[in-house]
Amino acid sequence: MSQALFIGRSVLDVTALVQDFPAPDGKVKALANDVMPGGSALNAAVTFSHLGGRAALATSLGAPNLMRDFLTSDLSRRNVTVHDICDDPEYGIPFSTVISTRSLGARMIVNGAGDECEKILQRNDLISADAQLIQIDQYERHFVAKHFDALQAFEGPIVLDGGSWKEWSPDFLRLADIPIVSEVFCPDDQRTFAAMCAELKIPRWAITKGHGGVVWHDQGNEGQIPALSVDVVDTLGAGDIFHGAFCHAFLKSGSFVDALSQANRIAGASCTHAGTRSWMDA
Repeated sequence: MSQALFIGRSVLDVTALVQDFPAPDGKVKALANDVMPGGSALNAAVTFSHLGGRAALATSLGAPNLMRDFLTSDLSRRNVTVHDICDDPEYGIPFSTVISTRSLGARMIVNGAGDECEKILQRNDLISADAQLIQIDQYERHFVAKHFDALQAFEGPIVLDGGSWKEWSPDFLRLADIPIVSEVFCPDDQRTFAAMCAELKIPRWAITKGHGGVVWHDQGNEGQIPALSVDVVDTLGAGDIFHGAFCHAFLKSGSFVDALSQANRIAGASCTHAGTRSWMDA
């Protein structure tokens, strides 16, 4: 069974699926509501586990409370092993408010007001454990900074899930063997990102472009995978699901392009359901 460690922030998503965004000062009735654990690494870990892998999640949980119990019990049901890396009893899992529209296949996200946990446990054992692959997602940056040398020494591939460009993105990119980023991650354009990867001697990378599919580069070869034509209900978590599916497929086959294609198919299918989990239970 393939094994992977996912490192990143966990949140609780409070979601509403609506037909159209309300106007300023307007009201609209939701088509569906939910409260669910979320976060890029968490959703990827759940996807990896759902597809048959053994997933571990290194994340900040902080103070024992109802939110922490809800998150850990949910992940236990999804067969994801959770490791709390936060050493701050005052830290609380943040809330994320998400409104998705069925008409546009778009969403608005309001991230929690709190900052990341800065008091981090030393957990080199997680990195030197039995994981065959590690995914990082630009969150839990204090943990990543504290374990930078251990991550550099990790013998398996490190996959970067790059959403938007951040001031600390270069540090995460330097750790990555396989960066798979969104088009808004690229600080200027695709060529600039390709040049950055070439300078860092990263032979494999991909850029996800939503309706534009996936652009990939693999040791001098290049190509594009078209987006699936699906009846989009909700795009929430599609990128996270893409990454979890890629990690599972890549460990199984070792083929970069085939793994991207499988991830593209699974992420596209997830968009035909509301939320990040209902596609798994359909």
